[in-house]
Amino acid sequence: MEASVATLGMGEEIRPYKILEQVSSKYLDLTRKKLELTRLPHELLLPKAREWEYGTPKAEIEPLIDFWLEHYSWRSQESHLNATLPQYRTAIQVPSSDTNVPLRIHFLHIKSPYKHAVPLLLLPPFPLTNLSLTPLFAPLTHPQSPTSTQPFHLVVPSIPGLGFSDPFQCENGLLEKTAEVFDTLMRRLGYEFYIAAATGSGRESPSEIDYHLARVIGEKFPGSCLGVHLVEPCVERPRFGREIWGWAKFALAKFFHVSLFGYQEGDWVALRESAKLAKQTENGRRINDEERPLLKVGTAGGYGAVGMVGLREPNTFAYALCDSPVGLLSLVCSAMRRKSPQHSLTRPEIIDVTQLAWLPGPEGAARFWAAAVRELEVLEKQKRTRRRVAVTVFGSNGVDRDYICPAWANAKHDVVFAQRATGKSGLSPWERTDVLIAGIRGLAREIDLLDSRLRVRPLDPVIIAEEAIPEEAEEDAPVEGGDHGMQLDVESPDTVVAVDMS
Repeated sequence: MEASVATLGMGEEIRPYKILEQVSSKYLDLTRKKLELTRLPHELLLPKAREWEYGTPKAEIEPLIDFWLEHYSWRSQESHLNATLPQYRTAIQVPSSDTNVPLRIHFLHIKSPYKHAVPLLLLPPFPLTNLSLTPLFAPLTHPQSPTSTQPFHLVVPSIPGLGFSDPFQCENGLLEKTAEVFDTLMRRLGYEFYIAAATGSGRESPSEIDYHLARVIGEKFPGSCLGVHLVEPCVERPRFGREIWGWAKFALAKFFHVSLFGYQEGDWVALRESAKLAKQTENGRRINDEERPLLKVGTAGGYGAVGMVGLREPNTFAYALCDSPVGLLSLVCSAMRRKSPQHSLTRPEIIDVTQLAWLPGPEGAARFWAAAVRELEVLEKQKRTRRRVAVTVFGSNGVDRDYICPAWANAKHDVVFAQRATGKSGLSPWERTDVLIAGIRGLAREIDLLDSRLRVRPLDPVIIAEEAIPEEAEEDAPVEGGDHGMQLDVESPDTVVAVDMS
């Protein structure tokens, strides 16, 4: 791949980034006070087997609050992140935006030491940040057998409004604008061609954001993004009245139970078991609490438990969570429980996820989500161009009522690689790391065979503005142009700030 030095104009510098100076001690002290003054709801007495039925139980939340207060140290965590992850931030003006305010995007740029590494845009599952994907970094950049296993140069941005990336100051077309921002970032770093990868299940993502953001990048920027890895894409079983040729191929392969037209024998086993589970539910089997969707679009315009507090009115939703770290923690615990009932995340890891949403304020994620709901109606009506994708699906052993055959994605995409994994996607960045990496490498291998532009040459150096950033900044001293809009001032917690790009 031909990679050139990025030509940067005024305000387009790429600057090293440290977390420390963005989070004041005043705000951390305020967080502690809120934790100490939390009023917990009265507990409903339920049997142990049903304690999660109404959401996060007090028996789960109280020990986490105590741990957060007595043992957890954000300063230690941010020091670890600053010391181990190469972080940067750059301001990007979105040409299609209706505002002149550029976005400061926080991203990780982790280069592999191997010359044949492929540029990879790694997308965090919504609403997680780029700092939650650490289990994936070393295996992708430093494989144990680099001569036989593809290494990657990683670019891992946070979605605007999440983590340490600025939120959009507009409300329409945010998925397409985010795709444009990320493509601009890759080219600014000198990557003329790259592949992109989703790391979260599309169908389980809030408003299918993980699926649509990844596929929009591939469809809108085919001149630079040569392929996309999708996890459980939002595709449907072929139907006779809507896609006759696709339905005919599915019906023929299913009738003979053969590996044909992209289907495999394992698909028929998974579909058979999936149908049994669905039938049990229809016959009145009670769905347990882990099977109830918390963050999934409902059939009548509802949005699970979160929709009940007003997803279509994100400010209403944000007031509660912006004022209560325990409320946010409860939502995180409930979402993790439903994604993976037996997950093994430690208390520090759970608090890390919560803290990374609490520090900038969860309103950015709520507004992005609400905007995505409206945007999906527009995206579904647009004419789409089939682009090359790799597809990873879970449930090949029949544990899911809604198994997805990878071949179904051919109706909307050009599927060049597919893998079928057992079990569920769960908390994929932590629990299904090997599966995600195999899917990404499968995409890179197929794209390399189909498109010579991915056969990389050593990347030329990209000019980085080496701005001196002290390890121990004065906590209460103002940081010029670097407050990120976080709630740093205890007396005035407004999050909208002027951005001085001069």
